[in-house]
Amino acid sequence: MVGKLDINSRSLIGPDGEQYKLPRSEFRAMLHFCENPGKIQSRAELLKKMTGRELKPHDRTVDVTIRRIRKHFESTPDTPEIIATIHGEGYRFCGDLED
Repeated sequence: MVGKLDINSRSLIGPDGEQYKLPRSEFRAMLHFCENPGKIQSRAELLKKMTGRELKPHDRTVDVTIRRIRKHFESTPDTPEIIATIHGEGYRFCGDLED
């Protein structure tokens, strides 16, 4: 278990017990990962869930959001194990969260 997603307070409780209030886009991304465990999520899917927008070329919104989320519960965010980058496809949540 990597932590707990608190739906009521829109926060992530990390493995260290620290509570992180998530901005709306980060919360929506984590909720989408929890609803689709182990499934590869394309950047376009994630952006649509996070913001309701369509992905445009060179849009880095999803990548920046994932990087912020990783900082909350990856022990080494530069070599992530919980949210894996699947090159050319998107991201896959490999962790286990309580919700």
